[in-house]
Amino acid sequence: MSELSPFEMLSEQAGKARLNAIDLPSAQATQTLSTGLGFNLLGQRFVTSMKETCELMRVPAATRVPGVKSFVIGVGNVRGRLMVLVDLALFFGQPSTLSGAQRRVLAVEDEEHLLGFIIDDSLGMQHFPSDAYSEDAGNVPEMFQKFVQGSYGVAGVHWPVMSLATLSDDPRLGKLAVSY
Repeated sequence: MSELSPFEMLSEQAGKARLNAIDLPSAQATQTLSTGLGFNLLGQRFVTSMKETCELMRVPAATRVPGVKSFVIGVGNVRGRLMVLVDLALFFGQPSTLSGAQRRVLAVEDEEHLLGFIIDDSLGMQHFPSDAYSEDAGNVPEMFQKFVQGSYGVAGVHWPVMSLATLSDDPRLGKLAVSY
């Protein structure tokens, strides 16, 4: 029997390892996922794109501002920046039935403003297969339809996609002062 050199022994082990190796999954087998933040508003479940919100937080202390529309809760200080806090339930014409401790804020930032949309409850990050998306918003109450852009349907659960960018551009948010 001839003795193998260290290099030959390593080569032999490498060959055995390749024979017993399990193939890696192919790139075609992977599925693209879309991720969003799920939330409840007035008993309706929604998801919003992660690209449209910069933060999810508890409702900060707010200073009331006189002469503004009823859905504007006030102005809060978030890490040295002023955030206008908008109660989305009141924006859509109905008071929330949930306690303040359960409610959360979806922060939206543009070049000039920091807006905080107060929602009823956060449902955390949601992951959807991209092929579960439909342009059809589904059965969404009329008051929300203008702000919903499609939906995801997974395991019999319907998730309308609310666009915070479209909501931010609503004319009612352009001028928050009450007209007399």
